[in-house]
Amino acid sequence: MSSRAADLSRLTIDRTHGGTGAGLIDFSASLNPLGPPPEAIAAYHRAADRLALYPAPYPRALEARIASWIDVAPGAVLAGNGSTQLIYLIARELRLRCAAVVIPTFSEIGNSLIGAGSQPVAVPTRSERDFRLDPAAIDTVLEGGSDGIFLGRPNSPTGQLIAFEEIREIAARCARRDAWCVIDEAFIEFADDPRSAADLICSMPKVIVLRSLTKIFALAGLRIGYAVAHPQLIGRLRDSIEPWSVNTAAEAAASACLDVAQDWIARTRRLVISERCRIETALAASARIRPIPSSANFVMAQVAEDAPGDFARHLQSRGLAARDLSALPGCGAGFYRFGVRMPADNDVLCRAIAEY
Repeated sequence: MSSRAADLSRLTIDRTHGGTGAGLIDFSASLNPLGPPPEAIAAYHRAADRLALYPAPYPRALEARIASWIDVAPGAVLAGNGSTQLIYLIARELRLRCAAVVIPTFSEIGNSLIGAGSQPVAVPTRSERDFRLDPAAIDTVLEGGSDGIFLGRPNSPTGQLIAFEEIREIAARCARRDAWCVIDEAFIEFADDPRSAADLICSMPKVIVLRSLTKIFALAGLRIGYAVAHPQLIGRLRDSIEPWSVNTAAEAAASACLDVAQDWIARTRRLVISERCRIETALAASARIRPIPSSANFVMAQVAEDAPGDFARHLQSRGLAARDLSALPGCGAGFYRFGVRMPADNDVLCRAIAEY
């Protein structure tokens, strides 16, 4: 079951969130199944009193709070309208000639590089290895002249988590070649080992870590992401980012999330680990389905279908929607991703899997 050869020479439009259909239980999104903390919802409503006022052009107070939360220097954080805005900002600012992208992964990484004039090179991972990255592949593209590496940990959609020691070595290899190392950690709070590559930015000035409050605190409608990097680079990025990228309600809700982050994340991790195991077990029980071991709040699986899309249609007939990955570079027909939801919804999914 090898992964499909990937083509990153053209834009891959993969913006399907929010289009699952009325009445379907949506397993295509990968957010905290608990939803936003109640404190964040209350802060959002209180922010209504300030909707007629402009927010600060740059949310420095929020950035300082995030920096304190993840224990980095105050000037090492740049907040934006979701990590996607920051991905595009980084692509424009770095203007890499030949960036390497470990796939399959979030499609906007390749889109942003192409839009910035780069010629991205795919570093495929293989389904028969559960999409684990072979470090030798990084050496190959660096030796071939790539001036930057983009990868996810835990990666979406595969759920694979590059170990902390391994990501540190990959970053060191990039440093020896004077190449950038951009690490997408949007799901790191869900990971089995939540240690962040943000710990590397002081000693490795060409490491950039992208993180998100959208996923762990279920703020998809407000969009809050942030980049962590050496303060000198963050200053350079801040000079290029659009002002007023973080709105008043988003900043208020994000600040409230940080007030309760420790307990909310601990509760979330207990739920996600238990429910993810149930979904993986249900998938593995079918002779036609092979789940990919995950370290995130979602599970990817390869389904033996009689015709492309059979499994998606089966799920839809039972009121469910999963993420169809057939068009994502590095995947192909029969690959799906399932976000972990609350137990009652996961019960419905497990029954539908057993019926396939």
